[in-house]
Amino acid sequence: MQMFKRSLAAVSLLAPGMAIAHEGAHGGGLTSGFVHVISEPDHLAIVCLGAALIGCASWAVHGLGRKRALSRQASSRARD
Repeated sequence: MQMFKRSLAAVSLLAPGMAIAHEGAHGGGLTSGFVHVISEPDHLAIVCLGAALIGCASWAVHGLGRKRALSRQASSRARD
Protein backbone atom coordinates (compact mmCIF):
# COMPACT_ATOMS: atom_id res chain seq x y z
CA MET A 1 0.00 0.00 0.00
CA GLN A 2 2.90 2.32 0.77
CA MET A 3 4.32 1.73 -2.72
CA PHE A 4 0.95 2.61 -4.25
CA LYS A 5 0.81 5.88 -2.32
CA ARG A 6 4.31 6.81 -3.41
CA SER A 7 3.53 5.96 -7.04
CA LEU A 8 0.35 8.01 -6.91
CA ALA A 9 2.26 10.96 -5.46
CA ALA A 10 4.88 10.72 -8.23
CA VAL A 11 2.23 10.59 -10.94
CA SER A 12 0.41 13.55 -9.37
CA LEU A 13 3.58 15.59 -9.48
CA LEU A 14 4.10 14.76 -13.16
CA ALA A 15 0.48 15.28 -14.18
CA PRO A 16 0.58 19.09 -14.60
CA GLY A 17 3.38 18.76 -17.15
CA MET A 18 1.52 16.02 -18.97
CA ALA A 19 -1.65 18.15 -19.14
CA ILE A 20 -0.03 20.34 -21.79
CA ALA A 21 -0.07 17.50 -24.27
CA HIS A 22 -0.09 19.47 -27.51
CA GLU A 23 -0.36 22.95 -28.86
CA GLY A 24 -3.34 24.23 -30.69
CA ALA A 25 -6.49 26.19 -30.25
CA HIS A 26 -8.77 24.90 -27.55
CA GLY A 27 -12.03 26.74 -27.75
CA GLY A 28 -13.96 27.50 -24.62
CA GLY A 29 -17.34 25.95 -24.10
CA LEU A 30 -18.92 22.59 -23.56
CA THR A 31 -19.65 21.75 -27.19
CA SER A 32 -16.24 22.66 -28.53
CA GLY A 33 -14.56 20.82 -25.66
CA PHE A 34 -16.60 17.70 -26.35
CA VAL A 35 -15.86 17.85 -30.08
CA HIS A 36 -12.17 18.32 -29.31
CA VAL A 37 -12.07 15.19 -27.15
CA ILE A 38 -13.92 13.13 -29.75
CA SER A 39 -11.86 14.41 -32.70
CA GLU A 40 -8.41 13.80 -31.17
CA PRO A 41 -7.40 10.11 -31.24
CA ASP A 42 -5.18 10.36 -28.16
CA HIS A 43 -7.97 11.99 -26.14
CA LEU A 44 -10.51 9.47 -27.37
CA ALA A 45 -8.23 6.57 -26.40
CA ILE A 46 -7.95 7.87 -22.83
CA VAL A 47 -11.71 8.35 -22.59
CA CYS A 48 -12.27 4.78 -23.80
CA LEU A 49 -9.65 3.45 -21.38
CA GLY A 50 -11.27 5.30 -18.50
CA ALA A 51 -14.70 4.00 -19.43
CA ALA A 52 -13.35 0.45 -19.65
CA LEU A 53 -11.68 0.74 -16.24
CA ILE A 54 -14.81 2.14 -14.64
CA GLY A 55 -16.91 -0.57 -16.26
CA CYS A 56 -14.58 -3.33 -15.07
CA ALA A 57 -14.47 -1.92 -11.54
CA SER A 58 -18.25 -1.63 -11.45
CA TRP A 59 -18.65 -5.17 -12.74
CA ALA A 60 -16.17 -6.50 -10.19
CA VAL A 61 -17.82 -4.71 -7.27
CA HIS A 62 -21.29 -5.78 -8.37
CA GLY A 63 -20.16 -9.36 -8.95
CA LEU A 64 -18.43 -9.60 -5.58
CA GLY A 65 -21.46 -8.14 -3.81
CA ARG A 66 -23.74 -10.64 -5.49
CA LYS A 67 -21.38 -13.50 -4.67
CA ARG A 68 -21.29 -12.49 -0.99
CA ALA A 69 -25.08 -12.19 -0.85
CA LEU A 70 -25.48 -15.64 -2.36
CA SER A 71 -22.99 -17.16 0.07
CA ARG A 72 -24.82 -15.52 3.00
CA GLN A 73 -28.09 -16.97 1.78
CA ALA A 74 -26.56 -20.40 1.42
CA SER A 75 -25.00 -20.30 4.89
CA SER A 76 -28.25 -19.12 6.49
CA ARG A 77 -30.15 -21.93 4.75
CA ALA A 78 -27.59 -24.44 5.95
CA ARG A 79 -28.04 -23.25 9.55
CA ASP A 80 -31.81 -23.60 9.36
